Amino acid sequence: MYYRLYTLADITATGQYRNEEGKEQARNQQQNFDTVLNTISMRANLFYDTDPITLIGIPNRYGMKGKELNNIWIFEWSVESRFRFKVEDDDVGLLKQDFSLVPYTTELTETAKFSSKFFMPSINIHFEMLR
Repeated sequence: MYYRLYTLADITATGQYRNEEGKEQARNQQQNFDTVLNTISMRANLFYDTDPITLIGIPNRYGMKGKELNNIWIFEWSVESRFRFKVEDDDVGLLKQDFSLVPYTTELTETAKFSSKFFMPSINIHFEMLR
C-alpha cells in the first residue's frame, strides 16, 4: 500500500546526520525527517524512493489549517501490508494517532507559524492512502 503525507513542518532530507558548526539548520531539517520516518516505522517497515518535495500551496487544499500560501512538504512511502494504519473506517487513523503531539523543530524554512511545536493532524500534517 502507498501513502502520502502533507505537512507544514520542514522535513527536508538533507543527509546532515552530524552536529557541525554552521550546519545547524540542515541538521534540524534532517532530524525532522528522521522523526517522520521513525514515527511511521513504529507500526510498519516503510519503503521510499524519493525524498520529500516542497511546493508552495494553500494548506486547506491539502487537508490542513490555513488559507494563505505556505511551503508544504509532501512525502510518499509504501508498506508491505494492506491497511496497516486503518482504524475502523479511517485508512490512516493510526498515523493520525501516532503523529499527534510528536515534537519537531521549527524556525527552519517553513512559512506557516504555529504556537506549538508539535505535529497536529488536520492542523499542520495530513495523511492519505493512495489506491
